[in-house]
Amino acid sequence: MAKTTTRKEKFYVVDLIRDRSGLKYIEIPKSRVDVEIEITTKGTLKTPKEAPTAVFDRLEKVGRAEFDRYEKIITEEAAKLDAKIGVLMQQPSGKGQKQAIELTKTANTMIKQAIAGAQGAADKAIADALKKEGQRDSLLKEARIKTGFKVTMGVVKIGGSVAKLVATSGADVTSYKTIVTELYGLGKELQQQLKNEAKLRKDLLGGVKAMLDERGTAIDQAIKRSGLTDTSGIDVKNPKQALATLMGKLKSTSAEVLGDKSPKEVLGTVMKYVQAKIKSKMADVEKARQAYRNHNTKTRHKTDSLSGSADKLSKAMKAAKNLKEGVAIGAKMMGVKRKVSVLAAKLEEREKFLDDMQDIMKSGGLEIDDKTTLQKLKALDPSTILSEGQDLWDAIKEVKGLVDNVVEAAS
Repeated sequence: MAKTTTRKEKFYVVDLIRDRSGLKYIEIPKSRVDVEIEITTKGTLKTPKEAPTAVFDRLEKVGRAEFDRYEKIITEEAAKLDAKIGVLMQQPSGKGQKQAIELTKTANTMIKQAIAGAQGAADKAIADALKKEGQRDSLLKEARIKTGFKVTMGVVKIGGSVAKLVATSGADVTSYKTIVTELYGLGKELQQQLKNEAKLRKDLLGGVKAMLDERGTAIDQAIKRSGLTDTSGIDVKNPKQALATLMGKLKSTSAEVLGDKSPKEVLGTVMKYVQAKIKSKMADVEKARQAYRNHNTKTRHKTDSLSGSADKLSKAMKAAKNLKEGVAIGAKMMGVKRKVSVLAAKLEEREKFLDDMQDIMKSGGLEIDDKTTLQKLKALDPSTILSEGQDLWDAIKEVKGLVDNVVEAAS
């Protein structure tokens, strides 16, 4: 005798509209969608069978795909609405505010219709997917499916920024507050980031010095091992020149000293000995160089983000023609941007230097002389970046104080 078995599984979309970052004038509440899939299959009294978990997972996947598709539609329409309200708010007025409210009513209807469409599309997609499953699995051939939806959402409304725009004759203080808070946060992150630079530079300098010392000792040892007694004029601190001088001396050295090797072979033995001796020290240098380079890259990224935030606030101040404090804040922002540019240029210099540091590794560390390398390292003044970073942070705090005063006055 046949026996039907019903299995239910649930999944949910935590928020049908996940990205609201581009919305400036409207507020869309979280829209949760709960979905229940119910599959009834046939078996026997002795061996009742139910749809496996894997099938439910695949059905959930196609259902989610439809909600994702409709999410894009809803998000795009919301962005269009936000842009329309933005046009109205270019010249804020009570009339414009009323028009904005009417636009949001239309948006509510649109979103409800879109959600209904999403449910219908998901329902059909799940049913079609089960039908395909039945073509591969006899258990599901005559299976019946039922999909239930529950949508929880509030009402779309204009944001508080619109009302404040109207009240302050176009001074979008809420927007200013958002931007300066972002600027302040990025400045704080940058300040913390710069604190680590001194140690990383110290590690790099120490590693290079240790490698150069080891290299000089190794060259001296290798020359002595070659049997050459005349070492005059060989400067181990300039390995390239030292090896050239050594080659000249080897050419005039007797066959008795060289044995069965040519001057070129003896020089090659010296170079291999030195490279083997400094291998671990060079690895330490490269590790320190990479750590410093990665830190520098992160710092540059934070500086770039801060630059973008500074641009936004500067642009907002230029547009705030009716804001009395806008000129003063704008002037301060010009100072912030100049400091950001100087810091960014310094970071680019350091990045180029750290890339150039790879030259130390050329020919196993035998091309760069001690003097040039150490001069390059000393040319990196970490205190300059730290002091400029502190100047930038002080300027950001000053701007934040001015914007906070404007926000407080408008609230």
